[in-house]
Amino acid sequence: MKTLEECRQEIDEIDTKLLSLFEARMQVSKDVILYKLAHDMEIFQPEREKLVIEKSKQKIQQENLKEYGAQLIQSIMDLSKDYQAEFIPEKFEIEAHAPLSKNEMLKVGYQGVEGAFGQEALEMYFSSKVDVMHYDQFEDVFKALDQHEIQYGVVPIENSSTGAINDVYDLIRNYGFYIVGEQSISIAQHLLALPGAELNDIQEVYSHPQGLAQSIQFLDTCPDIRRFPYPNTAMAAKMVMETNDKTKAAIASKKAAELYGLHILKENIHTDKTNHTRFIVIGKQMESNEAYNRISIMCSLKHEVGALATILNIIRNHDLNMVRIESRPIHSKPWQYYFYIDFEGNIKDPNVIKALTKMQYNTELLRVLGTYQQS
Repeated sequence: MKTLEECRQEIDEIDTKLLSLFEARMQVSKDVILYKLAHDMEIFQPEREKLVIEKSKQKIQQENLKEYGAQLIQSIMDLSKDYQAEFIPEKFEIEAHAPLSKNEMLKVGYQGVEGAFGQEALEMYFSSKVDVMHYDQFEDVFKALDQHEIQYGVVPIENSSTGAINDVYDLIRNYGFYIVGEQSISIAQHLLALPGAELNDIQEVYSHPQGLAQSIQFLDTCPDIRRFPYPNTAMAAKMVMETNDKTKAAIASKKAAELYGLHILKENIHTDKTNHTRFIVIGKQMESNEAYNRISIMCSLKHEVGALATILNIIRNHDLNMVRIESRPIHSKPWQYYFYIDFEGNIKDPNVIKALTKMQYNTELLRVLGTYQQS
């Protein structure tokens, strides 16, 4: 049996040979990318990669090492692609405009009625000079922006306890607008009913699906109360007031209770006591300045093994802190997805531009959704 010291010495000698061969291989990789660029060829060819890996496996004599060998070649090829990307011209160009002053008389829209959490987020983000418009549905906010009724819209994108608001992700993609700001607010949900109503009077409860989901633990203690989704928490409160029916309740804010003359039957029924919702500000143009420190992108990937890992590795290799990732189905391609990724950085940073350039060559579609200051 070899001694441990003998094994270590042999490994050092083998590693020296491997590193010498590695340098030679990377030099050839550089020659390959320069040739492809000069002849306007496809940069990355996954089918070629599969063939190389399969051929490499056949060269390994020990059967139990074939898969390890395949992983080694794949890792080397990934490193080669990353190195090759250094020689690709930085073609990722973004036209960004200076933000509009929050002190201007702006028209800004949100979904819901007075007392909605969207109104609270809007008022926290903008100054008191804003001309506020409200709309029944999320898409109505996007339509208003599209038709120049408003200059900005404020819509929720995620909740800390119930996750993404998927409809908004789809609307951002469909309308092609940009995220130009964000505002996170604390969310407290309360059970509201007409004055004089008691908890045992309630037969139906109305709220936005997120409001119902955020209060699920409390609602499960009231199994006889039927739950009905409503477009907005404040709209649900307004509806309860207008029906004048003591058997109906809404899950909404204290402000909604005050505005619509409702009684709070039960305070703070949200399950997560650190409950927060992140709202985004949408605009028709990309905006940026030196203070903006978060970037949101959307991409679709080639339907192949390791496609997402390649993008995540680019983010990691450029020391960019990824803070969120979501997926949404591509309706025309079953079991394929759009990925929405947020990471920290400034869009003018050469390191960020280089990372986006690499991502562009490794995706079927890449779009910067916006850059803004983290709230």
